[in-house]
Amino acid sequence: MLDKNIDLKELKKIELELLIAVDLICRRNNIRYSLAYGTLLGAIRHKGYIPWDDDIDICMPRPDFERFVQYCGNNDVPFELLSSESDKQYINLISKICAKGTNIIEKNTNRFQNKIGVYIDIFPIEGLGNNEKIAIKNFRKSTIYREVLNASLWKKYFKSKTHSLFYEPLRIILFCISRFVSPYKLLKKIIDIYRDINYDEVRYIGVIGSPYRKRDIFDRYILEEFIDIEFEGHLFKAFKNYDKYLKQIYGDYMILPPKEKRTTHHTFTAYYE
Repeated sequence: MLDKNIDLKELKKIELELLIAVDLICRRNNIRYSLAYGTLLGAIRHKGYIPWDDDIDICMPRPDFERFVQYCGNNDVPFELLSSESDKQYINLISKICAKGTNIIEKNTNRFQNKIGVYIDIFPIEGLGNNEKIAIKNFRKSTIYREVLNASLWKKYFKSKTHSLFYEPLRIILFCISRFVSPYKLLKKIIDIYRDINYDEVRYIGVIGSPYRKRDIFDRYILEEFIDIEFEGHLFKAFKNYDKYLKQIYGDYMILPPKEKRTTHHTFTAYYE
């Protein structure tokens, strides 16, 4: 039974508590991670959440991510971990840390009805290659699989809040294709492409599950060192070269977007159980 609607203020509080719990585990076990995307941008520009945003994203190098998943599987942790590495019924390249006793009803996604609580996202960073050309080639090997997999999670076709109208015909095609393929097989194909690339032995690395595509391919020196930065009154880990990271993802990230674009991209309702 869903009892109480979780408002935006409470949602952010729960997500922050999840981040604090993850940070504690990572520090105690020497697991590398960084605030990422809008969360890192918010930390630098606002010392916390972007005012109109409502989520938290972090990145973990693949070896550290696998250690984190293993730790959560072998220990009592104060959250639920949703990951394809630990749950074969979970179909997503992005793992989620979910708050116990909460539930989220997704308007457009979560077609396969995985139980999801209020969450923060974990994006594994994969090894891609020893030079930029090879890295881009390896990144592109899974492009169509990733796009169809993403569309397979939609409950129905819906107009994107982040893409231009120019992209909508392609989204319709991807949606139609996704109704006739196995998402389980798609996920396995994607994972198998990068399984044999040794993260610690290649120069170029990146996140394959993000919406930023090639902008998420980096020379490893940019993502290799970490510092503490402030977010909502707490210190968390971040890439030391956060300026290069954020410029590659967003361009001039210190400039505020137009007022009409200061909206969340999420379409869900959160409840206490």
